[in-house]
Amino acid sequence: MTTTFSVLAFASFTCLSIGVAVPALAQVSDAQRAGARDLFKAGDQLQRAGQFADALDKFQRAQQVFAAPTNVLRIAECDAALGRLVESAEAYREVLRTPLPAGAPPAFQAAVDQAKGELAQVEPRVPRLTVQVQPSGVQSPQMQIDGQSISAALIGEPVPLDPGVHKLAVIAPGYASTEQTVELKERDAKTVTVALNAIPGVTYGPAAAPSASAAPSASAPTGETPAPPPVIQAVDAGPPPRRSSAGLLVGGHLGYEGVSGKVPTPASGFVSPGDVGGGGFAFGLEGGLRFGRQWYVGLDVTRASFTSANLSALGGTINGASSNTTLLALVGAFIANPDKVSFYGELSLGERWFDVHETVASTGDTSQLFNAGEIALGLGIWIPAGRSLRFLPKITFGFDSFNSDTSSASINTGSSDIATFTTLTLTGFYNLDF
Repeated sequence: MTTTFSVLAFASFTCLSIGVAVPALAQVSDAQRAGARDLFKAGDQLQRAGQFADALDKFQRAQQVFAAPTNVLRIAECDAALGRLVESAEAYREVLRTPLPAGAPPAFQAAVDQAKGELAQVEPRVPRLTVQVQPSGVQSPQMQIDGQSISAALIGEPVPLDPGVHKLAVIAPGYASTEQTVELKERDAKTVTVALNAIPGVTYGPAAAPSASAAPSASAPTGETPAPPPVIQAVDAGPPPRRSSAGLLVGGHLGYEGVSGKVPTPASGFVSPGDVGGGGFAFGLEGGLRFGRQWYVGLDVTRASFTSANLSALGGTINGASSNTTLLALVGAFIANPDKVSFYGELSLGERWFDVHETVASTGDTSQLFNAGEIALGLGIWIPAGRSLRFLPKITFGFDSFNSDTSSASINTGSSDIATFTTLTLTGFYNLDF
C-alpha cells in the first residue's frame, strides 16, 4: 500500500495546488487550500511511520477544510489500522458514494477504485453481535451497547461492532435491568441471549387509550417531543466466564483396591483373593489430554499391595502368603462439563500384573508373576477447584482373566478364571487449559 500512498499523495497535492475540486468546494480560499495540503502531507508522513491515531487526526482536519475522496480514503485506512473496522467500512462507503463531476482529477477516481478494493477486504473482518431477549414478547425493550442506545428494531438482528470487549445492557418495563459483557474478535458472528427477570408484584400491559377528559386542553402546548427514556448505566460485569476447549492434566491418586472372584497362585492354584490378600492401599500416577472440550485420553499407572492373607483356607502346607498388583492402562473418558461439578465416565484398556508370594512348608518360599489384559469401567464426579486444580473421586471395576501355567498337581495346567478388581480413589489433577 506504500506505493499507492505515494501516488495518491502526489496527486492530491497537485489537485489542491491547482484548485481543482468538486463544485461544492469552489469557495475554498487559496489559504485554506494550502492549509489542507499541509495537513494531508503531515498525515501521509505519520501514516507511513505507523502513527495511525495522529495521522487520522490530520486527515480529518484536512477533510474539514477541503473535502476530497483522497482524504476520506486515508481516514478509512487509519481507522482499519486502529481496529475501528465499523468506522473504516463506513468511510470507504463514503468514498464510493462521492459523486465525481466531469473533469474531476484522476486521483479522485483512483481513490474511489482503491476504496472499492479495500472495502472488500475490511467488510468480512467486521464482527457482528445478535442480541435475543427472553422471554419473547417483552414490550418496549431498550438496549444499549457501550453506553449508546441501540434501536429496538435491531434486537434479534446482527449488529456490526468493532473487535473488543463490549458492555451490553437491556431493560424493559416490569423487568429488572440486565447487563453483561461480550468479547468479539474479528470475523465473529455471536448470538447472545439476554434473560430478563420479572419484578415480583409488577405487571405491565399495553397502555389504555386516553379518555376524552384526558385530551390536552387548549392551553396545553402541542407538538412537544416527549422526554427521552432514562439512560441505562451499563455495569462492568467483568470478563465472560472462560470455556476451555482443551487442556493438559497431570496428577496422582490414592485409595483402596480390592479383588473378588478367583486369583492364581504358584502353589495352590486358583483361590479366593482373601487367601493371598484380598485388598489394600493403592496409589498411582495419571496424566493425559482433554480435547473437544468434553473428551479425555490418558495413561494410568496404579500399584496396590495386598498383605492380609487367610492362611487357614490354604491348609497346613502354606505358612505365609502375600500379593500385590500393578496396572498400566490407557484411559478414555467423557466429562459432562469440564468447568463445573459434573458427571465423569471412563472406559480403559490395560495390562495387569499380579505378583503372588507363598511360603510352602515343604519347599520354602515360592513366588510367581501372573499377567492378564484388563477392561475397566469407571464412574466419578468431576470437581473443578479454581483455574489450575481438578479433583476426581471415582470407583473403577476392572475385569481380568488370568491364566495359570503352574505345574502343581493341585490345579490343572492352563486353567483360567475371572477376577474383578474394584478401586476407590481420589485423583488430584493439575490443569493447564489451552
